[in-house]
Amino acid sequence: MSSDKNYQVTSNFSELTHDFLSSHLIAPTPVNYAVIYLYISNENEQLSAAIDTKVQQNGLITADFMADLFKRYISFSEQIENTVISPFEVTLNKTLDQISLQVGNGEKVTKSLEKLNTILTKTEHHKSLKHIVGYLFDTISSTKDQHQTLSQELSATQQEINQLKDKLASSREEAFVDSLTGLLNRRGCDDKLQALSFTDTHSSIIIDIDHFKKINDNFGHFIGDKVIQRIAKTIKGHVNDQDVAVRFGGEEFLVVMPNKSIPEAKKTAENIRLSVEKMKLIQKETNTYLPPISVSIGIAQNKNTPDWAGLFKQADDALYQAKNSGRNRCICAL
Repeated sequence: MSSDKNYQVTSNFSELTHDFLSSHLIAPTPVNYAVIYLYISNENEQLSAAIDTKVQQNGLITADFMADLFKRYISFSEQIENTVISPFEVTLNKTLDQISLQVGNGEKVTKSLEKLNTILTKTEHHKSLKHIVGYLFDTISSTKDQHQTLSQELSATQQEINQLKDKLASSREEAFVDSLTGLLNRRGCDDKLQALSFTDTHSSIIIDIDHFKKINDNFGHFIGDKVIQRIAKTIKGHVNDQDVAVRFGGEEFLVVMPNKSIPEAKKTAENIRLSVEKMKLIQKETNTYLPPISVSIGIAQNKNTPDWAGLFKQADDALYQAKNSGRNRCICAL
């Protein structure tokens, strides 16, 4: 599709989006605009079906409903950037360029008219021409005011686009990051692994908190969460920016160590284990120390595994051996 057609299509969708928002009394926020733009352009069938059902049922389209659609269908996909933000920014920039060109031409005409007005002022003749010059001055001045107003409106639109980008970035982070620990969740882990070639040498360690159920049972889930946070912080302190640290679920953690062999991974795992073993945690309400905390760790390298799942299975099997061998130890897969 040519740039002119893209411009026209984007403009039409944008206008229809604003009409829909207005007719349904929906606030024109960046999130609402993105949802309805995708609905109008029919880029997401599930999203469109959800809105159609709501409209057919004469249901009120609430802010919560729109936020839910945004989270479910838009927040962690690239669709909104490809179908809404990018073409809309092209439209916006093209419009701003046209305004700048028109303003520049208007300023050139104004300078020419000023020279002509100076010449006409020196003579008593050409009064009719002076009226015409005055009219042109007024017209250009009015046009400049209109351009300024439009530019301000478009600048506000650009700010809304930036807000939407921030919202998308925040939503993606929420989708990929575990809220309790700040480590990646499984989805975030999968996303990071896509950038790695499994044919290279990689190691993986799986870390599990020993007797964690007893901590929850004896001290409550609030204290249990604090223990998970402290261990997550310890893990972060022993891995680098290239490593992929993940809360794999519950009290279990995973670290993928790209381009590292078993000896390097074991050294990191042992440092984590010793740091956890030395932790002294106090329950503030009673000012008493919690029992010693320890972790068991399984370590594996992708020597004879076909994929990431196979690597994690080997590390998990090694973890199982560490648990059965007395806990608070690191075991490497054979």
